[in-house]
Amino acid sequence: MVHPLPLAWGIFLLQSQPPCTLTLEPREVRPGESTLLAWTCPQVPQIRLEPGGMVLPGRFQVTIRPAYTTTYRIFDTRPGGLELGNTEVRVIPGLALGEPARICAFDASARAVLPGEPVVLKWECAGSAKVRLEPGGLELDGKSEVTVTPLESTRYTITANNAAGGQSRTVEVSVLGRVTGALPAAAATVCTFEASRTVVKPGEQVDLKWFCQGNAKVRLEPGGLELDGQSSIAVVPDKTTVYTLSVSNLLGGSSRSVEVRVEAPRRVLTEKDLVDPEEAVKPLDRMDLPEALHQGATRRDAAPEGSWTMRMVVSSRSQGLKQVARAAGPRVTELLILPFLRKDGFRFWQACYGIFPSRSLALKAWTKAPEALRGTFKDALPQRLPEAAPPGTVSASRE
Repeated sequence: MVHPLPLAWGIFLLQSQPPCTLTLEPREVRPGESTLLAWTCPQVPQIRLEPGGMVLPGRFQVTIRPAYTTTYRIFDTRPGGLELGNTEVRVIPGLALGEPARICAFDASARAVLPGEPVVLKWECAGSAKVRLEPGGLELDGKSEVTVTPLESTRYTITANNAAGGQSRTVEVSVLGRVTGALPAAAATVCTFEASRTVVKPGEQVDLKWFCQGNAKVRLEPGGLELDGQSSIAVVPDKTTVYTLSVSNLLGGSSRSVEVRVEAPRRVLTEKDLVDPEEAVKPLDRMDLPEALHQGATRRDAAPEGSWTMRMVVSSRSQGLKQVARAAGPRVTELLILPFLRKDGFRFWQACYGIFPSRSLALKAWTKAPEALRGTFKDALPQRLPEAAPPGTVSASRE
């Protein structure tokens, strides 16, 4: 008779199972060599791979080519997700060299074709090797094939190399007749690379998408992932990151980059915040309109009764905050952003320069204001410091 396991022992077995199983083959490589990272996370539909912040399926594998010893970590993408596992690939310049790479076979499906007709190049190499195919400098596996469409007679050369050495072989394909004009666009390394959003908050997802014409392989950094030339991937950057796509095909290679900026969420200042000196000197060009209006109102309310200022601009575009801040330069701390009430009851915002006890002192201070500020706002005029707008007015200001 088989006795069932005690409940506590069954719970222990469940808890002792790792959330993810990671494999890395090989675990030690020489600089420039690739390794295969695979994982299985039965209870997790999606994971985030670091470094790189790539969002990938819970069961997947990627080819990586680290430049230095790197620990790859897997996290649950769900809110509050924890680390599910990690593994390290060691990059060791002094690994044993092993067997030199040898080219066992290299051939073309046809040695003479009409212009633009496809030719399949095939090869097989002995020894742990990477193959470089010229023209174009395309890096491929030691046992592979590629289709080319030559427009003129071309000598194709493969060079197999590993740490212990290598060799080269050539195959010549003759093209019958002549073709005028440029190479077709599909043969060149032409890529588009874009991000669904370039400004996000921490934890928000961004989709990276690329399309490369021609037979291309792509390497995405950070992370060193080797991917197809027409694909996309989701990333969750935790800081501002520049993603770089390096691509190559038979005619050469290039790279494209896109920056995703991670910004902390903004919030409206309160009177309590303004007691904090760090918040009080927050740059105007980093404030949103409600923050700037709140700070301006606080300074206005603290000014002596009957004070004067120089009114410079009335606008409904919050982007104007940056324009005003740039023009003021180091004197930006003397600016006040205040509401402006039109006669028809609509409320906009205005920028004011300084708080002064009289009209004459306001005009005198304006003559010493930064030249860029006076040049940008030539129609500035002195006025009494505006009072707070009465409740119930219609607001036309926008963030």
